[in-house]
Order: sequence, then structure tokens, then C-alpha cells
Amino acid sequence: MKNMPDKKEDNVTQRYVDSEEYQNEIARQYKKRVSKFSREQVLEVLKMLNISKLPSINEIVEAGAGNVNATYITDDLVIKLNQEKGHPDYWANKIVSDRLGEHSLVVNVLAYDNFEKTPFEALVMERANGHMLLDDILEMSEKDREIIFQQALDVIDNLFEIKFSNFGRVTLDDIESYPTYAEFITKEFDDHIAKIREEKLCAPENLDKIEVYFKKHVSIFDSGESVFVHTDTHMGNILHVGTKLTALIDFDSSLKAPKVRALNSLLGFIDNPQQYVEGTKDFSKFKGKNFHHLLPILKLRFPEIFADLQLLRKLNIIVIKEVVSMVSENWSANFNAEMITRLTEDELPDDDLSQTYYGKILLNQKI
Repeated sequence: MKNMPDKKEDNVTQRYVDSEEYQNEIARQYKKRVSKFSREQVLEVLKMLNISKLPSINEIVEAGAGNVNATYITDDLVIKLNQEKGHPDYWANKIVSDRLGEHSLVVNVLAYDNFEKTPFEALVMERANGHMLLDDILEMSEKDREIIFQQALDVIDNLFEIKFSNFGRVTLDDIESYPTYAEFITKEFDDHIAKIREEKLCAPENLDKIEVYFKKHVSIFDSGESVFVHTDTHMGNILHVGTKLTALIDFDSSLKAPKVRALNSLLGFIDNPQQYVEGTKDFSKFKGKNFHHLLPILKLRFPEIFADLQLLRKLNIIVIKEVVSMVSENWSANFNAEMITRLTEDELPDDDLSQTYYGKILLNQKI
């Protein structure tokens, strides 16, 4: 669950997203929303996909809380199952595996099926060496964090070499693709706004303001290059051994998008890592923490992105669309109210973007 942290200097009033009540609410939502399958079902899928080295039943373990998809692991494999037909959730992982090869620092897909050989969309990957950066990043020196982060940025740059002729989700076909990024995010924005209105998830007058502002400025994405963007880069999706990166994982939500879209999760990881462990046992460890010392490395690695004079406006439109998307998912009524209020109060300036969330970060007022 991603959210914008408080930008006020005097943070006396606790945000709902920092409260124990919210963490318990999100934990309950994970349990309710994430499908569960028996170990027998998982093993049967592996047989259907002709996986050569089958685990025993007892080796199959459900991945921990925080995964919004049904994920299972063994000593050698990672298995993801989706029983909802429609948009394929896992195809982007196969694209990355096929394009970059098994020796690159990304997922190595062993089998993929979209309701043909199995009653699921099923993804089977080789389990990479190493452990999540999540487990020990807080105990690391700044230097060691920086070494690993630089390697992750190298992988992201390699992903940028995968080019597309259109924009949208990374799908099996081009049905959900658009000629510009503006058209793609406008379609998604409109769908989310319609759902919010139908379900009365926030005050309509606030929604009207957000919609008018978004439509006024979204044309900033009328042009630009489309590349493969990993949209979920953070400590939970980086594997390592010591200071050596072993894999960047979880490409489920990847997009055909401008490079700037990658900054959404990267800056979130740097400024507000607690958002990536909401509703899990790790939240208390990361609450209030940041990795601001990584920002100069990010700027040096992608100077062309940060040289864009329209960068703050682009990030502003991206965050508005993402927050509207989260509200439409209706994880929490109090979360919805807090996020929509913050959008209307802080993220709708026509000219001076210095006081927006990303303005505070990139203009060095938070750091």
C-alpha cells in the first residue's frame, strides 16, 4: 500500500496511516483479499506444467504477509497463482526473463500459463539466491546500502532498453495499449474515478477538483518514449548476498511507460519505506525511517530524467493518478479520506510545485 508521507514540519497530529488501527485494518484486508490455495493444488500445477524437479508437499510454503497475490515458495521455486481471468498479472515477469536472459539479475521464469494447461494464470520461477534487503537494510552501513542500490539502478537501466511502440500494461497482446501515456493513464483515472463516485468513497466536491486538475495537466504525457518500467522497486523486491545484488524481483505491475514512472517507487523507497510493509510485522521497524542518502545516487544514475524541466509536473500527475487508484480499491475508509484530503490540499497547484510531495523531496526541503 503506497501513500504520501506528511510534509508538514510540525507533525503533531498522527496520520491515520501511521496508527496501529490502520495497520491492523490492512492486515485484515490482506487476509480477506489474497486468495489461498492448498499445497496439493500448488503441486498439481507444477505437475501440469512439467516442472522437472518437483518439491515434496511439506516443502511448499506460503509467502509472508504483504504479497497481494497468492505466492508460494520452495527451496528452489517461486510459484504465483491467479484464478481471476482477465488482465494477466504475471506476463511481465516472462517478458523480462525472456528479453534479459537467465544470467541477468532478474527473475528466471521456468513456466508460464494463462488458463491453458492449468485452471490458473500460473507463474513458476527459479528461486534466486540471497535474501530480501528488507531483512537487514536497517542494520547496514550507508555505504553498503548505496552499493546495493547502485546495482539495482543498473538493472532498472537495463530494463529501460526494452522498448515498446505504445503505452499501458505489459500484456499478452496490445488490447490494453495506447498511443500515448496520457491516454493510458487518463483511461485508468476515469475508471477509478467512476468507481469512487459509484461507491461514494469520498466527498464528491473533492473528487471534482481532482478530476478537473488532472485533466488540465495530463497532456504533459502526450509525447515521450515507451520503455519497460519496474514500478515496484523497494527493499522487499531486492535480493542480495552481502553487498552483491542477486535479483530484482516482482514485475507483476510493470508498465510500458516513460522512464520517469520508475521514480514513483524509487523515491517512495528513499523517502517513505514504511509504506511497503504496511499491515506486516515489519512496519514498526520501518516506521518513520528513510534512506535520503540514496537520493544523490539516483540523481547521478539518471541525469536525463532529473534534467527534465517538467519533472515535478509529471511526478505530480503520476502521484494523483496512483492515489486515486488506491482509493478506488477501498482498503480503508479513513485512508481514503486522508489521501483525498491531502491531494486537494497539497497536490493541486497550477504554478508553484515546490510544496507538493515530490517538490519537497527534490527541491531539498525535506532532506
